[in-house]
Amino acid sequence: MTGEVKAAFVLMMAGTLSALLLAVFVVFSQESPEAAVLSGKKEKLKESLEMVKYESVSIYYAEEDRPILELTKETLRDAAGMNRELFASPLQDSVDLIFFSNRDDMESFSKLKDITGFYSNDMRMIGLLPEERRHLNNGEGFAVFLYKRVLVHEYTHYAFHVKLRELNADPAAYPLWFHEGVAEWASAHDTIEIRTLPSVVPLSKLKTDRQWQKARTGYETDIYLQSYYLIEELAEKKGRGVILDIIEETAERGSFADGFKAAVGQSLTGFEKEFKRKYEAKKTAWKVSSFRAVFIINE
Repeated sequence: MTGEVKAAFVLMMAGTLSALLLAVFVVFSQESPEAAVLSGKKEKLKESLEMVKYESVSIYYAEEDRPILELTKETLRDAAGMNRELFASPLQDSVDLIFFSNRDDMESFSKLKDITGFYSNDMRMIGLLPEERRHLNNGEGFAVFLYKRVLVHEYTHYAFHVKLRELNADPAAYPLWFHEGVAEWASAHDTIEIRTLPSVVPLSKLKTDRQWQKARTGYETDIYLQSYYLIEELAEKKGRGVILDIIEETAERGSFADGFKAAVGQSLTGFEKEFKRKYEAKKTAWKVSSFRAVFIINE
């Protein structure tokens, strides 16, 4: 990643564009008659699009998205390489990647609001809404960076679920903050995060789809960023291999709390308390440094 893109990322994360990157989601509990309807809609949608195959991914696109196919393949190659190592899996399960032409169509299909991407485990599909198509088609660095991050995030959800199928593990056994945190970490662990968390949401309120959707608007904080920092904290303490360790220990023990403790050597409750203390201290330090900066400027 170039210095220019990293610098742009720092500026973006401090401003209003942060919401663009974080409007991504995983859907893994649609076992209902509605899921069958959505599956039928998916097949109908595919019939109206062109298709190109890249490894295990079938990419469905309209003519307007042809210019980003090579970028998409390049990103999928990088995402696959990283996730094969992260999950120790060949990742050979097939998956559809479908480009949506507008936000209304994507929201109608996914039943989710304010998103630019989603992964559905039941339908084995990644849905993407390429934002800023003109800038993206022109290969402009910042637009490319945003697009790649969203695609890597969603691909990581796919890879996570492939691993869970290999382990015969229930996705719902893993809290949603862990699902989203791993996907965020995979897409952003090599970038620069400088934002502080306004507050830390209790992990007991970030376990299910419904809780996550409520927390997205119910708290004056960023639950995607919080989940990223949680995984980053674990990776710094134990190495990135701890992600797979938690997944495998949870699958073996049938309990995320038990699997977490076995993999990390610390209870989930203890880790959460430690995390909250650390980020409360960071928030205080940030406020002090911001005050000093303003004071110097005013002088």
